[in-house]
Amino acid sequence: MEAKEKTAIEQAIREAITTCVHESGWANLAEVGTQLRKMGIKYGKLSRFLHEYPHLVEKKIDESVTPPAVYARLIPPAEE
Repeated sequence: MEAKEKTAIEQAIREAITTCVHESGWANLAEVGTQLRKMGIKYGKLSRFLHEYPHLVEKKIDESVTPPAVYARLIPPAEE
């Protein structure tokens, strides 16, 4: 993947999560996936796709609901 394409995908991920974030600071992964598809981002399994961006996205699983829900939030940029 070219650096330009990766940067565009990272920006789309940021926008999708920002659009879907709840008051808790977390965004439901199903909602994020819907936003990414609206933006034309193609992926297989979203959780695996986001695994390629560990510097950008943190995930958690809520197993108190059935089926378990997966949430994501943006990792703040590291201060230099």
